[in-house]
Amino acid sequence: MSVDVGARPGRVEQQPEPGRSWTATLRERWQELARGEATPDRLRRACAVLVLGCLVAGVVSLVSGINRTRAVADGGERIGGIVADAAQIYRSLADADAMATSGFVSGGQGPAAARARYDADVARASARLIDAAGKLPAGDPAAAPVATLAEKLPVYTSLVETARVYNRQNLPLGQSYLSTASKLMATEMLPAAAKLRSLQTGALGDAFSVGGGIPWAPLVTLLAAIIAVVDVSMRESRRTNRAVSPGLAVAGGALALALIWWVAASVIAGAGLGAANRHATVASALDDASTAVLQARSNESLVLVARNSGGGSDSVYVDQMNKVLGPDGNGGLLAAAAADADPAATAGIDGIRTAAKDWQAAHANVRKLDDSGDYRAAVDSAIGTDPASSGTRFDRLDAALTQAVDAERAAFASAARTAETALFGLAGGPAVLALVAAAGAVAGLGRRIGEYR
Repeated sequence: MSVDVGARPGRVEQQPEPGRSWTATLRERWQELARGEATPDRLRRACAVLVLGCLVAGVVSLVSGINRTRAVADGGERIGGIVADAAQIYRSLADADAMATSGFVSGGQGPAAARARYDADVARASARLIDAAGKLPAGDPAAAPVATLAEKLPVYTSLVETARVYNRQNLPLGQSYLSTASKLMATEMLPAAAKLRSLQTGALGDAFSVGGGIPWAPLVTLLAAIIAVVDVSMRESRRTNRAVSPGLAVAGGALALALIWWVAASVIAGAGLGAANRHATVASALDDASTAVLQARSNESLVLVARNSGGGSDSVYVDQMNKVLGPDGNGGLLAAAAADADPAATAGIDGIRTAAKDWQAAHANVRKLDDSGDYRAAVDSAIGTDPASSGTRFDRLDAALTQAVDAERAAFASAARTAETALFGLAGGPAVLALVAAAGAVAGLGRRIGEYR
């Protein structure tokens, strides 16, 4: 970019004639400035170009910095919070259904631990639902699944309580109410929770794209302003055989510092947001795996409660575990999570896969006992505390998944904070430096202009 406005040295500036209006004098001076008939006019035009360039760079930097900082802060706090809420709602509802059905296997009141865990799941889902609803702005598409969950949760809990009443009386009608509740959970509530998470995950990705993309506008305008300052400095130095003006040196240095600030902040924030996205992807896959495991556990219990021979009913368990492990035992959601996970986390995912296969073996034993008519032994294996029982191995798998999800959520929050910290001051710092550059240009060229008075 060259700022060469030409010069016709030797012109002696004329004083305005007495009695002329100030508007006529101003118009004449502007025309003379535009024609560039004297060195002072050339310097004034160069100064105007530099000041305008610095101000444009400052405004662009300010707007871009504000948008980028807000996007990252909103993504890491509000949207990220809703994603975490949605994931917790998703898992808590699935766990509540698993606890409700497993509590029916033993008959009567059911285990107190299962009832307490069910109550905790419902309370946790309700609290997270309220929190997510409070964070959603008006008109957000995610309001629809939130409304569905708020409407269906009381219906579900009512069905479960009715089923318990009949179960305590040893009436088969309880199993019918339980099946209806489980169907409501599987066909309406869990899909609504999944949609809420999906919508907010998309919004999170959009926010992080704004925060982590290449900041072309501020980089280009700052670089153009630097080139203009350097061009004017070199031309004036050659014309006058003087050292570079201190004012122009300050202007160039301030603009260069603003440019470096943008580059460094963008690189660090981009790396942080990339890591946050990876952790969010892994957490999402593990959340899905956890929910599939819980639905498989619910189906295992429902088949026993129905007291039939499994058969086609057990296909739900098989389908859910295929989602987790893949048909060959080495794919599925766990493979997707391992593909994006940090190397330190892959060992934990391998441990989850082993625990899932162990539970499959224990479940196969439950089905074998039930199909052979030994219902009491099948129930003991499903809810017992023996290390080889289905209940114990399910608990081990569930705990491993919960621990892995929590670790990925914590890593996501840490990476998002790193990105937000990297952008600290970006909204105003480079803009202030651009103003300093404009002042330096005025001071540097103003001194040269003053020499012609």
